[in-house]
Amino acid sequence: MMLTRRTLGLTALGLAASATLAACSSKSQDEATEEGKMALIVSDAGEAASEELVKAVEAFTKETKVEVDVKTVSDISQELARGISSSPTVDVVVLNPAQLSSYAGSLHTWDKDSPAVKDAHPALLTSATRQDKLNAAPRDVSTLALFINTSLWQAAGLSESNYPTTWEQLDQVAAALTSGGVVGLTLDASYERAGAFMIQGGGGLTSADGTQATASSEGSVAGLTEVKNLLSSGSAAWGSDLPAGSAADAFGQGQAAMVVESETMVKTLADAYSGVSYTVVELPAGSGGKGTLQFPTFYGVVEASKHKADAIKLVEYLTGAERQVALASAAGTVPAGRLAGETWKGKHADQAAFLAGVEYSQAVPSMSGVSDIIANFDNELPGLAAGDPAGILGGAQVNLQAILS
Repeated sequence: MMLTRRTLGLTALGLAASATLAACSSKSQDEATEEGKMALIVSDAGEAASEELVKAVEAFTKETKVEVDVKTVSDISQELARGISSSPTVDVVVLNPAQLSSYAGSLHTWDKDSPAVKDAHPALLTSATRQDKLNAAPRDVSTLALFINTSLWQAAGLSESNYPTTWEQLDQVAAALTSGGVVGLTLDASYERAGAFMIQGGGGLTSADGTQATASSEGSVAGLTEVKNLLSSGSAAWGSDLPAGSAADAFGQGQAAMVVESETMVKTLADAYSGVSYTVVELPAGSGGKGTLQFPTFYGVVEASKHKADAIKLVEYLTGAERQVALASAAGTVPAGRLAGETWKGKHADQAAFLAGVEYSQAVPSMSGVSDIIANFDNELPGLAAGDPAGILGGAQVNLQAILS
């Protein structure tokens, strides 16, 4: 059962009858921060993740005597729109890339030698940077990897030595796995999945730092052409074209032997398809090398915060390796720090492919106006098998250049 915002802090303390003993609490977004307390806001990420965050913040309060009000909200952007001002009601916020793009100018700029960021993966530091300023501290990340149904794999006469590491090998095993109503590979028709192939080709919608439009680059065309070839051969199918209606469900129901998915698939399989035996490997390298997409979150400190010094200390505390491991494990993500990542890998060896992907990952572009461009791109993907990759990407290139100029 999902904890309510009111009971979250109490459950973490195990003191349902004594709320006054809680060093921090979780409130609805309509409740004001208690007088004198620092406010940390975060989106609802589930019971386990929320409890672990409250636990970590309580430990910070015990160590520093700084009281923190943890507020779990349904709409971070709405909260920030009214909480960042000359007298802000928000001190620390957990952001996604789009929210960071919108509010970067109101956030503290981090020095790269700060304890909160100095151990973060370089790819995540790039994603946390806006206009050459490091406006947030990387918190955690999810990447894409290849899930393989090991029962279907073995039934096709394949072994671990056949795990694909190149596009050519992916084409071969996808063909071998396609039979009897089962398709070799599935993925959803979106940039958030197909875009990984564009990065493997050496492209992507934009450069890694988001400053240059690269949608129509040779690498991007090569990546989308690889997806087209898989679809047109019948060895792959969009999730929406399979009976299950989505790539994740198609894999869980045995309609596809492989799927390109993020770490959320681990929980989906555990909760809904626990009978499926699977392994997770890195996505195959393409003509431009290895590539995957990243889905990070960040800690932002409000520049005008009355508690700015303590807010920075809180973020430095939460990004400590031990806390990163605990928080990422509860959220089903990978820690942002390299040291924390190695510790996490020791506890989650079966998910090591997600950590390996961080090094060569790129974020989905998040600048103002790009969401409409991505939506248009996604709308054209269902017809890719009979379509023209260069034509699809050419339109995206023109529109991206317009917003980046």
